[in-house]
Amino acid sequence: MTAYLLRRLLGLIPVLLGITLISFGVMKLAPGEPTDASLQFNPKASLEARERMERLLGLDQPLHRQYLRWLGRVARLDFDRSFRDGRLVTDQVLERLPVTVTINLAALLLVFGIAVPLGVFAAVRPGGVFDRLTTVLVFIGYSAPGFWLALLAIASFGVTLRWFPVSGLHAIDHEALGLLRRGLDTAWHLVLPVGVMTFVGLAGLSRYARSGMIEVLRQDYIRTARAKGLSERRILFHHGLRNALLPIITILGLALPDLIAGSVVMETIFSIPGMGRLFYDAVMARDQNVVMALVTVGALLTLLGNLLADLAYAYADPRIRVGRR
Repeated sequence: MTAYLLRRLLGLIPVLLGITLISFGVMKLAPGEPTDASLQFNPKASLEARERMERLLGLDQPLHRQYLRWLGRVARLDFDRSFRDGRLVTDQVLERLPVTVTINLAALLLVFGIAVPLGVFAAVRPGGVFDRLTTVLVFIGYSAPGFWLALLAIASFGVTLRWFPVSGLHAIDHEALGLLRRGLDTAWHLVLPVGVMTFVGLAGLSRYARSGMIEVLRQDYIRTARAKGLSERRILFHHGLRNALLPIITILGLALPDLIAGSVVMETIFSIPGMGRLFYDAVMARDQNVVMALVTVGALLTLLGNLLADLAYAYADPRIRVGRR
């Protein structure tokens, strides 16, 4: 198992390099230059000033030299400075990373905690009332655009009913509150964005859990367990669910990139100061260093999520552990 883990960690390096290379090329193909934000709307900025700034930032060099220079800095965990405000990109990412990780982790745990029981109980009586009801609900979340559901949640629960705040991460008097009330205030602001992300992510996972459990409950060892008089709960969650976990783990590993991409939309709509909002602002300003830093961090989190999914395979299925020795 240790040797497999080391091989997978080493295998992440070329994949990550390929992602950064493609992302760097796409950034260069996009219209506009990083110097536009500071020079385009300045009537006193001349062509000589633009060329001088490009030489200062190294933007006049060939693309391969620019990429190698950027890669060398990243190897030292240095993402350079932002073209917009001159701040260190690493500081900006570290400020926003905990917010995005918290939102995505909360949404992922809720998706797993809600979708799997929904799929299991729907598989007990396929075609029943509960199965049909959950199918309608989850496919509403699957088919409706996430941004539309977010706007609908803001209009319904924030503006009309005034149950939840509609933007930001903290209340105005957040700093004057005690530690417990500050935590509750932050959690209250995250109810709508995390709720929308959870609702959108339920459909695929619950359907996979349902189909996997239906297949498992038809196996002979389930009939044998029932013949022995085991309780239905033990049959479902101890014998059945563990053998249906592999497709669920697959979808769970693939759900992490979707959640990270969805956080860009949610953080922008709900004005949450996370990596998604920073990414949107950086793209609009053509801030290449910030965009590349966020793409790299997002790719790394996605690859680590897939690695954790592979490790969960080994935990769920002992045959996989034996095959890797």
